[in-house]
Amino acid sequence: MRVKQTTLAEAASLVSDGDTVALQNMATQAAPMAMVRELIRQGRRELGLVCLVGGIALDWLAAAGCMNRFIGNAVSMEQFGLAQHYRRGVESGRIRMEELSETALLARLGAGARNLPFLPTRGMIGTDLIDINENLTMLDDPFGGPPVVACRALVPDVALIHCHRADRHGNVQYEPTALWPDIGIMPKAARRVIVTTEQIVDSDVLRVNPDRTVLPGFVVDAVVEVPWGAHPTSFNPLYGYDAALHLAWAAAARSDDDVAAFLDSYVYGPADHDAYLTAVGGVERMAALARWETG
Repeated sequence: MRVKQTTLAEAASLVSDGDTVALQNMATQAAPMAMVRELIRQGRRELGLVCLVGGIALDWLAAAGCMNRFIGNAVSMEQFGLAQHYRRGVESGRIRMEELSETALLARLGAGARNLPFLPTRGMIGTDLIDINENLTMLDDPFGGPPVVACRALVPDVALIHCHRADRHGNVQYEPTALWPDIGIMPKAARRVIVTTEQIVDSDVLRVNPDRTVLPGFVVDAVVEVPWGAHPTSFNPLYGYDAALHLAWAAAARSDDDVAAFLDSYVYGPADHDAYLTAVGGVERMAALARWETG
């Protein structure tokens, strides 16, 4: 099998300006933040982001001017407030949003993964969103049941995910506690898949628990070892979210000068992932998050 292990910089080169990027994220949880920072550092522009629930990752990409469209059902930093820069981008028209229910987004991605033109759902019936979205249309049930919503296939150019462990060939494992719906479908729908992982292990280690292998290596294009690679979001059961950094971003997001200073400190400034971890508190801070001391 071909070795897929590489660096953050080399993996990020698989993402081009204008790409539609499926991003693993559930608000304050499980985002591939190390890869997000690398895309910002490399100055990607006009990206379309696809998320179930976007969080701080989406707001950093919006603040850095990397994205111009979003497909998903929600953007939230939960108790830490609104994603201010994403919100401003939508309000100003700089970021175009396609709002979907979770079932409709998973149907669009599911159709893409299965090479189907569409998949049906009933999740949005009764809303006005169907009428304003060219990717949705009402369809009569050919078997005589009530109408359904046909959701056009969505095939992202690239999917970005973060996992618990992988081997050098790109076989990907998750602990059962972190299996969100997006993990199972986004990479299978995308043309290219970039994986960051807490740990690169030998293939024999994966074979001990084969039921935890979610993606086979043949669908993965690059895998990068980045311990704490989801920080400042959580990655259950290894570590909790960093509340202090979320709060610092929520405060900085209100001022353009503060945003620039924040991104210089935590995105543009650190030379590599190790330098980033040092900037956010180093070993002591990571140990506290591993104990789920999120305050």
